[in-house]
Amino acid sequence: MSLTLVANPGSSSRKYALYDDGPDLRATLHFEIENDQLVCTLAEASEGQRRIDLDFDKLHDATAHVEQLFMREHLLQDSEHIDHVGLRIVAPSSYFMSDHIMTDEAVGKLEALYDLAPLHIAATLDELKFLRQSLPNATIVGVSDSAFHATKPPYAWNYGIAIHDSDRLDIKRFGYHGLSVAAAINTLWSSGKLPPKVIVCHLGSGSSITGVFHGRSIDTTMGYTPLDGVMMATRSGSIDAGAVRALKKGLEMNDDQLEDYLHTKSGLLGVAGSNDVRALIDREADGDHMAHLALTTLVHTIHKAIGSMIIAMNGCDLLVFTGTIGERSAVLRKRIVAHLECMDFILDGELNEACAEPSRLTSLAQAAKSRPIVVIPANESLEIARHVADMTK
Repeated sequence: MSLTLVANPGSSSRKYALYDDGPDLRATLHFEIENDQLVCTLAEASEGQRRIDLDFDKLHDATAHVEQLFMREHLLQDSEHIDHVGLRIVAPSSYFMSDHIMTDEAVGKLEALYDLAPLHIAATLDELKFLRQSLPNATIVGVSDSAFHATKPPYAWNYGIAIHDSDRLDIKRFGYHGLSVAAAINTLWSSGKLPPKVIVCHLGSGSSITGVFHGRSIDTTMGYTPLDGVMMATRSGSIDAGAVRALKKGLEMNDDQLEDYLHTKSGLLGVAGSNDVRALIDREADGDHMAHLALTTLVHTIHKAIGSMIIAMNGCDLLVFTGTIGERSAVLRKRIVAHLECMDFILDGELNEACAEPSRLTSLAQAAKSRPIVVIPANESLEIARHVADMTK
């Protein structure tokens, strides 16, 4: 039996999932910092979640202990070994528009892109280093987070710059969150509920809106990097290049400082001082003007993005919410759909309020009055495992 480990490193967390052939999920491990302490949550496919004890206290040491922890919890036998690893790749490059076995050549190409997207690529390179040390006999597959968007037409692919410059410098609207969108579309397909025109709203710390026409991406809001598009938790979203220049000059920042500012100090955090949607909703209810401004600005950028996808596809048959905020925030879903009644999207208030942590595809549409509106739990790890299976046949 072949075993696959899916690794999904974040700036403040590490997520791992162990799959059998199929791929069938055995269990997941989620490492995060709580109250300045490292904690780990184990979730078995057939059981609930539980905290497990750790004998180390640094997040960056998690990778080295994953195999040992699965063995200790009797989810991996001594006679079994992890054969393949799937690692999500977020990188602005035509090369990484497809999946690759992470050979020295592929790793070199990723390293060469570091200066173009340091915040995302640094975490991936660190994880690669630890995975190679911890699982030296495993085949590591870099799974593209952009590949789903390869079907976009040329007019949704290029910026309005000289084409010979964009081709030579490989500056394209690559798009991201492709694994999340693909997982949602596969869920719709397998349940027999995939219509021709779908808009997928992946809303989380990073957010994007994607138009899917007959199962294929036709456009998405993220562009050359994941900074582009709607406003996000700590990312600015789309911003005028002239405004970026003014920021750099006015705040006397170098390129690295500017990159950090736009990715980690902007968005909801920049406007209202918090990137926690729940906290902002509570503050807004208490009359906090800046919390209200941040939330309404966020919703406004999402409205504009949904509108552009509707026009791009000449309509929309189904609206999908996914990602942490899309799955859990009834308040934001209500505000977003409120401006879509012109397209016959109307929420059922009770269904929307009851949907907080869905485990399966859940309908939120008002019966007999609305086009379909659904919430689909994000399952990027399963999508990555499928890609790994295809690459290692």
